[in-house]
Amino acid sequence: MLQRRTFLKVGLAGGALLAAGGAASWLARRDAAADRRDVLGASIPAMLGGVVPAPAPQRQAAIEKTRADVETAIAALAPAAQDELAQLFALMAIAPTRLVLTGIARPWHEAGIAEVSAMLQSWRTHRLALLRGAYHGLHDLITAGWYADEARWAAIGYPGPPRL
Repeated sequence: MLQRRTFLKVGLAGGALLAAGGAASWLARRDAAADRRDVLGASIPAMLGGVVPAPAPQRQAAIEKTRADVETAIAALAPAAQDELAQLFALMAIAPTRLVLTGIARPWHEAGIAEVSAMLQSWRTHRLALLRGAYHGLHDLITAGWYADEARWAAIGYPGPPRL
């Protein structure tokens, strides 16, 4: 005979499983490119700080170029890594999870550079390895995208790859 306690436990476990499945299904149907675009649009200027040009037209062009270079870098990753990044960007784009993970309540296009910088710095030193890993992944992608442009090599004294 089924006890009431067992029935409640099974019911709660089943409900949690259904909720997790529904959330996973909803995440799978999100527009990964749009999520990535939103998060990167706010993260690139915050991550690169004063390196991004100040005048508005040059600044926006530099951010867009870096975003395109990050997209190229992501496309070169293994499919499993691309899926993990898509999940990270989706969680950062969805309002409730964005608030929990980042502390940023507003949409990314409304978030200020100081606010995003503070969030990134908190991730960099967070006690959870998962958030530290997310920070380092974003950092590596963004800096790789920024320095993939040959025009930026002179600023860091990089002569370019050796000529063979």
